[in-house]
Amino acid sequence: MRYYRKKSFLSRLTSVFIDNKEIAITCLVIIFCLLLSIIFPVNNSVQLLTRNIFFLIIVPILYYKLILGKRFSDLGLILGDKRAGIFWGIILFFVSLLIFYLLYTYTDFKKNYLLSSYVVHNFWLFLLYELLLANLFVFIQEFFWRGFILLYFSKKISYFSIFLQFILFTLMLIPAKNTFWQMAPTLVISLFSGIIVYKSRSILYSWIFALFSLVILDSFIIYHLK
Repeated sequence: MRYYRKKSFLSRLTSVFIDNKEIAITCLVIIFCLLLSIIFPVNNSVQLLTRNIFFLIIVPILYYKLILGKRFSDLGLILGDKRAGIFWGIILFFVSLLIFYLLYTYTDFKKNYLLSSYVVHNFWLFLLYELLLANLFVFIQEFFWRGFILLYFSKKISYFSIFLQFILFTLMLIPAKNTFWQMAPTLVISLFSGIIVYKSRSILYSWIFALFSLVILDSFIIYHLK
């Protein structure tokens, strides 16, 4: 009787890439989108937002529809499993708040997590910033990393896709000038959003989860600064 060792995540991932040309092309599209979303020149926040919308939303949609021939629902733009989305969204929302509280209380997080002084001292500006600008950026991140990358690879490598998108997202943040503490909430949200999307097959619940988590965190920080 022969015994076969169970493939490791790395070997399984490697074999999937080698055996499937579609995956290889998709990886090239992902790299193309990420590189241009970083190096394409912009002069202000509006251009930055436009750049992200084009390379992280429009290009993936065109690739999915025109090249792969898939549906919008495959990108997580559906209600999906509502019960799973709500359940995991609520559970991980409170877990993320607990993590943020522990970071604020027992680490140097509160000294290194920075908010604009305009937002800190003006409630209406804070509300406008969170509900418009931050909301749009959160949706863009959820769509690209969870809707595009995670849901695509979840059909190839199952729950390993949660960690794949998280690792790729972390690697993308390394060249940034932000400190680790400035990025910490985003990393927590990235991992937890991945779980929510994998369970629900929808980015709507992770989008709400991520936005609410950031709004509560920023509100908490501002409250303790005053």
